[in-house]
Amino acid sequence: MNRNWTRAAASGVGLLLGAVGITYWRWKQERLADLAAGSELVTTDRGVVEVARRGSGYPVLFLHGDPGGYDQGLMAGGSLFGDDVELIAPSRPGYLRTPLGDNGPLDDQAATLVALLDELEIERAVVVGLSGGGPIALQIAADYPDRVSGLVLLSAITTEIDERMFDIGNPIVDPLLTSTPVLDVQSGIAVALRRFAPDTLIPMLHSELSTLEGEAFAAYVESIKADPQLRQRSLDLVPTVLPASARIDGTLNDERWFRELPNVSYESIECPTLVIHGKFDGAVPIHHAESVVEAIPDAEFVRLEADHSIGASPDVDRAREAIRTFTESVTASSEPTAL
Repeated sequence: MNRNWTRAAASGVGLLLGAVGITYWRWKQERLADLAAGSELVTTDRGVVEVARRGSGYPVLFLHGDPGGYDQGLMAGGSLFGDDVELIAPSRPGYLRTPLGDNGPLDDQAATLVALLDELEIERAVVVGLSGGGPIALQIAADYPDRVSGLVLLSAITTEIDERMFDIGNPIVDPLLTSTPVLDVQSGIAVALRRFAPDTLIPMLHSELSTLEGEAFAAYVESIKADPQLRQRSLDLVPTVLPASARIDGTLNDERWFRELPNVSYESIECPTLVIHGKFDGAVPIHHAESVVEAIPDAEFVRLEADHSIGASPDVDRAREAIRTFTESVTASSEPTAL
């Protein structure tokens, strides 16, 4: 009798795992199809770049973090900049449909994105670096000053950081940890939590992004969960890092080069610069912002009561107002933007 029950239980577990696997596989295929439908592939003289464009107005080149893709740029950029600009959101090399190829180093990434601007016939743009997009935004501003009318750094990495999201630095174990099956399991768990237990996922998400602890952290999370818009923005971040297997090449490449920052002299950057960072950012400590503000002449610095996800913070309106004022000032004094 016990043996029969054991076999039945094992069969049930096997069927359940199989059903979960099939459900995630379908979600992954639908997600990749939706991502492909929402962007275009632009052929530049440095290779193919995936990009999406939304809105009309002054061009804003929005560089996503790691992991990320053009979808993260649209989500974060749309929330912070609104509809009064043309948002240009590429997938950086190694993310989604932009191949990594030979464009791993930061200066090569910068050259590739400037080549994208050439193909889109955009002479100058406001360049925005979110989190892991910060080093490439800084590289563009330093190497191509005539193409950058203004620089915005949002929770941006600016100095050396040893960030390992998926691997542990072990050449034997890392190929397994970064393999598609393992990444798909991790992605599947995140998808399930977002769908079936979102209020459990939100504190898990922010615990990785914040230095707050105890009652202060609990109060911060409750303030997010209590606001329908902030709650939804926290949950909207999750799909922009999934499926992880479609973003792993870019993530590992970024992490490799971020260990050698800075890659350029920030003192050489002369364009108007706005730096926005959360006081209790646990993913990219605020000293990243402080060091770059000290180096770039006349950089404007806005410290928010926020963690790494400033777009989902209760202080987000201050970020929006700073961005609006900065963008209006930059665009009012800029040259025409079309080549």
